[in-house]
Amino acid sequence: MKKILISLLAVVVLVGGIYFGSNLKPPKPTITIENNTVKVAQGSYCWRGLINAQCVDMISPPDIIKHHELKPVIVSPEAKLKIEFNRKPLENTLNASLWLSNGETENAPLNDNVLVVPKEKGVYIYSVSANWEKGSSGYVFVIEVK
Repeated sequence: MKKILISLLAVVVLVGGIYFGSNLKPPKPTITIENNTVKVAQGSYCWRGLINAQCVDMISPPDIIKHHELKPVIVSPEAKLKIEFNRKPLENTLNASLWLSNGETENAPLNDNVLVVPKEKGVYIYSVSANWEKGSSGYVFVIEVK
């Protein structure tokens, strides 16, 4: 009976180790602004687990927004948007970009994981990226300043 219990415990530990060690999904951010949570879509990423790794190249952020049918969160001009992860990215690797109507991007400055949205009314698409020991990942979200 003791051997069966030890064998069963070993199998559980092994399966759990494989599951958690081969997890190929990067952490997803929680983005909040004015007491609202902003829906976030996964962008391109490269992530490695204990056993294997994968890189996934996604379509452009505006196309991701359309594909996932993300609706913009309505915010006030110059509102402060907070970006948080359950697993902290490597130091100085969190970046944000604003997607312009011509398909180009511009840097969106972050200060302590806080981004101040524009004061001009309009719909704004952002991409956020960060790096961890296991890889890197990008995310996309949309807001509307009213």
